[in-house]
Amino acid sequence: MTRFHEEQHFHGALMGLLLVAMIFVVVVTVMAVVFARPDDALLLAIAPVVIVLVASLFSLSHLDVDVTDRGVRIAFRYLWPTRLIRFEDILGLEVRRYRPLLEYGGWGVRLGPAGWAYTTGGNEGVQLRLRTGIPVLIGSKHPRELEAAVRVGIEGAART
Repeated sequence: MTRFHEEQHFHGALMGLLLVAMIFVVVVTVMAVVFARPDDALLLAIAPVVIVLVASLFSLSHLDVDVTDRGVRIAFRYLWPTRLIRFEDILGLEVRRYRPLLEYGGWGVRLGPAGWAYTTGGNEGVQLRLRTGIPVLIGSKHPRELEAAVRVGIEGAART
């Protein structure tokens, strides 16, 4: 049974930056093909294709967070393997604000000084303290609801 589900897409500013980078590479490639040696034309023509593929991958990917009877399932579609954190492995949790660039080096799946982070944008989430000692932050647009669902799951797991 699913107690909580959230689907998040990358932050609009990040996608905008990726689009600007894509346009820049295409313009530079076209200029290089026009002014470069013919031997470099094939290599330069491949660059925009790679950029478009990467941009497409990012635009299709999204973060799915599900709290089920088994635990917290975090899936970063098309970019990272799914992770299941069992309720028995969670020692504590809290809703908190975070600084994505300073604490984790950006958005996405990150391992920083503050532990693992799964984020697509924003600066709020739920921090899980795990038995393994490495905390996990899950970015969320609904952190209070996510926290409540995880707490209910932990209480249910403790009773069994």
